[in-house]
Amino acid sequence: MKTSWSAVMAAILLSGCAHRSDHAVAIVDAPDREYAEDYSDAEPPDPAEQRPQVMPPPRPQERGTGPTWIERGPAPTRSAQVNVPPDNEVSGAIHAIAAHPSDANILYIGAVNGGIWRTNDALAARPSWAPLTDRLPSQSIGSLAFDPLDASRQTLIAGTGRLSNFARRGDDEIGVYRTTDGGLNWAQLGGSTLLGQRLIAVAARGSVLMAASGDTAGTGLYRSVDTGANWVQVSGTNGLPTGSAGDLVGDPASTTRFYYAARGSNAGVFLSNDTGASWSNVSGNLTGLTTANNLRLAVGPGGVVFLAVVTNGQLSGVWRSADQGASWTAMDVPAVHPGSQGFPNTSIAADPNNNNIVYIAGDRITVGPFTANVQRGDASLPPGSQFTTIMDANGGNTTPHADTRAMWFDAAGNLLQSDDGGIYRRINPTSSSGTWSSVNGNLNVMEVHDLDHDNVSNILVIGTQDNGTHRQQTSAGTVWTWFNGGDGGDVVVDDTTLISPATGLRFISSQNLGGFRRVAVDANNVQTGSQGIVTSGIVTDPQFVTPTELSTVDQSRLLVGGLNTIYESTNANVIGSSPTLVSIGGPGANRNAMAYGAVGNPGLAYVGRSAAVWRRSGAGNPFVATSALPAGAAAITDVAMDFENPAIVWAVDDNQVFRSIDSGQTWQDITGNLPAISSQDFRTIEFIPGAPDRVALGTRSGVYVANADSSVWSLLGAGLPDVLVFDLRYVPTNQTLYAGTLGRGVWSVSLQTDAIFANGYE
Repeated sequence: MKTSWSAVMAAILLSGCAHRSDHAVAIVDAPDREYAEDYSDAEPPDPAEQRPQVMPPPRPQERGTGPTWIERGPAPTRSAQVNVPPDNEVSGAIHAIAAHPSDANILYIGAVNGGIWRTNDALAARPSWAPLTDRLPSQSIGSLAFDPLDASRQTLIAGTGRLSNFARRGDDEIGVYRTTDGGLNWAQLGGSTLLGQRLIAVAARGSVLMAASGDTAGTGLYRSVDTGANWVQVSGTNGLPTGSAGDLVGDPASTTRFYYAARGSNAGVFLSNDTGASWSNVSGNLTGLTTANNLRLAVGPGGVVFLAVVTNGQLSGVWRSADQGASWTAMDVPAVHPGSQGFPNTSIAADPNNNNIVYIAGDRITVGPFTANVQRGDASLPPGSQFTTIMDANGGNTTPHADTRAMWFDAAGNLLQSDDGGIYRRINPTSSSGTWSSVNGNLNVMEVHDLDHDNVSNILVIGTQDNGTHRQQTSAGTVWTWFNGGDGGDVVVDDTTLISPATGLRFISSQNLGGFRRVAVDANNVQTGSQGIVTSGIVTDPQFVTPTELSTVDQSRLLVGGLNTIYESTNANVIGSSPTLVSIGGPGANRNAMAYGAVGNPGLAYVGRSAAVWRRSGAGNPFVATSALPAGAAAITDVAMDFENPAIVWAVDDNQVFRSIDSGQTWQDITGNLPAISSQDFRTIEFIPGAPDRVALGTRSGVYVANADSSVWSLLGAGLPDVLVFDLRYVPTNQTLYAGTLGRGVWSVSLQTDAIFANGYE
C-alpha cells in the first residue's frame, strides 16, 4: 500500500491542519548508476501464502460507461541489464515460445504472468505485439504449442502454470486454453481434472491433446482424445510410471511420435509412437535421473534426442541419443547455472539442420551485469571441447537477459530465446559471428510488485521481479528506463519536502535491501543526486523485498520492515547527509503490509506480521498487537488506514478483508460479496479519500472498490486485464489510481467524479 504524500499534504492543508517542512539545500551528490550483485533472483516462497488452487468465479461484466484503465507500460523498458539492439530493451518473463513453422514473422509467446501474445512482424526491429488472453481468468502461462495437423496454422494449445521466480506467485492454474482461429478466441479445457496442475508442456494433434504437469504432487501426464472434453491421467498406466513430469516434446518428423521425461523415484525417458496412447522406456544407460529437479528434452533431425539433467539447481548431465533413445552418449556439461536456478531456468533446443548440435541455456554469467549464459554443444567434437558460449565475445558483443526459460527456432533459422527479460533472437547460431537482438517490441508483461508516483515530475517508479527498478521516460509514454539493477526492491517517493529547485526523493533498493539509497530527481525527470543509506550492521534481517514506507504527513520519517524488526529514520529527507536508521524493535512486517503517519500524529503506524496487525500509537512507543482478527485470518498481505481518522484501519489476507473503527480493538470481516465476483489472492488495499471515502482492493482478477463503511464490492473500471494486482497507489492531486500488476505492467484509472463510481462497474 502506497499513499500519495503530495495529495495527503494538500488534503491536510485544506482541512486546516497544515504541516510544512522547508529545505533549500543544494544537492551535492553526483548522479550515478550501479548494478546490484544479483546472485539469486528467486524470492523464497512463503508457506503462509500458499493455498489450494481454485476455479475463479466469473468476473463481473464491464460496462461501457465509467472509467477506463489506461496502459502505462513498461512496453518496453530500456538500458536494462542486457546488451542488445535496439536500445538494450527488456520486458518481463516469458516462459513459452510458439514459432510459426513457415512464416518467421508470426510468433506467439506465453508470459509467466502476462498471458499469450502474438506478433505478425517478428523480424522487425521493434515488433508490434497484441495481447490475446487479457479477458481469460489466468495469465500464468507455462506452455504453448501449435497443432501441426492444422495446415492453416490457426490451432494452438496453451497450459497454465505458475512459474514466476517471484516465489511462484501468479494466477490460478486452471488447465488448458485452445484456439482454432489464431488466438482471437480460446476455449478453457480441463475442468477439475487439471485444476492446480502446473502444465509445463502441452501438445495437440487434432482431437488428441496432452498436458504434462510438473507439479511436485507428481501427477504427470494427462491425455484427452475428444478435444479436451474429458481428460485421463496417463502416468501410472500404459507404460508410464507415476511421478511428476519433466518434459514432453514431439518429433517434428512424425506427428505421432513423442518423448516424455518423468521425474522422481521412477524417473526416465519414454517414447510413444501412437500419439501418447502407449509408452516404452528408452532410458537405456542414462544415469542421474532420479535425483533431478528438472529434465528438458529436445528432438533434432534423423531421430536424434537430447536430454538436459538438472540436479540441485545445477546442470549435471547432457545426453544425446542418435537412435530414438535406444542408446545414449554423455556429452560435456557446461557451467550454465552459477546462480543454481536450474528450475525453472533451463532451456534446450536441437539444431534443425545438424543432428550433432544442441543449444543449452541457464541462469547467468558470473560477473556483472549478470546477463545470459547460452552455449552451443557439438557432439562431433571430442569430449572436453564440445561446448562454447554464443553470447558476448562469441555473439558480436551482444547478449540477452539472464534466466532462460525457452528456446526455439523460427522458420528463417534464427534461434529464439526467452527469459526473465523477454524474448531475443540470435542470427547465425551455428557460428561465433551472429548477434542477438531484442524481439520485445511493445510487450507489456513486466512483473511489477511495487510502485510509487513522483508528483514533482509526474513520473511513476516501479520495483520489478528480476529486472530492477525503472522509471517512466515521460508521464504519457509507455517506454521506460532502467535505473537500478538486481531485483527491484520496494520504492517510495517523497514529493512534498520543499527543496529548491523542485525535487522528488526516490528511495530504492535491490534484493535483501542491497544498495539502499535515496535518489534526487528534478521536475524534468533528471537525476541530480544520490545518497547511500547505511544498513550494514543495522538492518540485520532484511527481506528479499524489504518493505519501506514514508510517513504520510512527515517525510523526514521512514519505516523499514525487516523480517522480525522494524527500523526507523527521522532524517530521511535531510539533503547532504545519509538517512540514519535505528531499530525500534518488533514485530517486523509482512510484504508491503505497513501504513505510516496520520494527521496530527506522524509517528502512528500499523504493520501486518504473520496473521496479526500491530499498532504503534505514536513516535517513541512500541508496536503492540491489536485484537485477534476474525476466524480464518492468514498472513496479512497489506494494511491501510484513514490518515485523517487513523482509528479506521483495514487489513487483508489472501482471501479476506477486515476493518476496524477503533484502532484494532475490534475487527469485522468485510469480505462481503468478493468470493462471488473475484479471484482470491488479495494483495493490496488503498484508502481513497472523498465523499464518500472508499477503499480499493487489488486481487488476482483486477481491482475492486467499496465504500469505506461497506462490505459490498464492485469491479472498478473497464479495460484492466484479468491479472494479479500487486500494488496500488492513489494520487488525490490528479485523482488517479495506479495499479502495479504482476505480469501486465502498470495501469491507471482516473477517478474524477462520484458518478464514475455509481455507473462505471457492476
